[in-house]
Amino acid sequence: MEETTPRNTPPDVFTAVNNYFLLFFCASCVLSSMYIQQLFALLEHYRVGIGVSSLLGIIIPVYLLTRRFPAGIRGQLRIARPRWPRLLLVIAATAGVVVLVDQIYVITQHFSPVPDDYAEAIRELKPEGPLQFLVILIGLCMLVPLAEEVVFRGLIQQIFQRNLGALLAVALSGAVFGAVHLNAHLLISITVFGWYLGWVYYATGNLTYTMVSHALFNLAALAQLTWSDDAVDGGLPIYLQDTRIVVGALVIFVFLLFKMKEGGPETEPPYTQPVN
Repeated sequence: MEETTPRNTPPDVFTAVNNYFLLFFCASCVLSSMYIQQLFALLEHYRVGIGVSSLLGIIIPVYLLTRRFPAGIRGQLRIARPRWPRLLLVIAATAGVVVLVDQIYVITQHFSPVPDDYAEAIRELKPEGPLQFLVILIGLCMLVPLAEEVVFRGLIQQIFQRNLGALLAVALSGAVFGAVHLNAHLLISITVFGWYLGWVYYATGNLTYTMVSHALFNLAALAQLTWSDDAVDGGLPIYLQDTRIVVGALVIFVFLLFKMKEGGPETEPPYTQPVN
């Protein structure tokens, strides 16, 4: 006998919950995550706090909210198994965006220098030994991308898209993503990265791709932090020391953005699309 959805069960979280309240819920999750991370920092367990704050502040609350709807968290946030050809495109585009975002970051330092306390925090984050590296790897490259993509793309971008349209949703969610990091010297570069992730989500309709891309981006940052003294001291990564690499990355990146859109979205939104 087939299971049927109860008559009074709302079809999706975006329709069932007032969207202003849903945005408030997202903001509460992000603030909770930041508070938990600061608490771990005060306890001198900053590295552990990176992952725990993402899990307790964002991942678990979002799961508990979405699980009560028929499609669950996967259907509500459009999480599906990736297609290999498109996944390879996303991986290649992520390599390009690493170069471009780092170049933007270097340029913006001339107008907004890195604060001393932020530079010191980066030096303290550098792992000392395999165990610390593993802890940061799990937190920074697994739990943080999962948490941030769930809230910024899976929820916030979809709320904006449902009410304002797709491209404006990409722009606004990316801007919110950049602003939430609360560092003036990171604002432009992180916002650009947020726009890229928003485009990936819009083009593919699959949150898995943005999670993978975000994880790879953070992995590149962790690799620089761990094995490059120049990164810790503010020096240029090797791929920014040759202008031809930056220009080539830009050309390939733009091509991959359009290529990525071929085939259309892999899932349908759980809500009714706005009439444009």
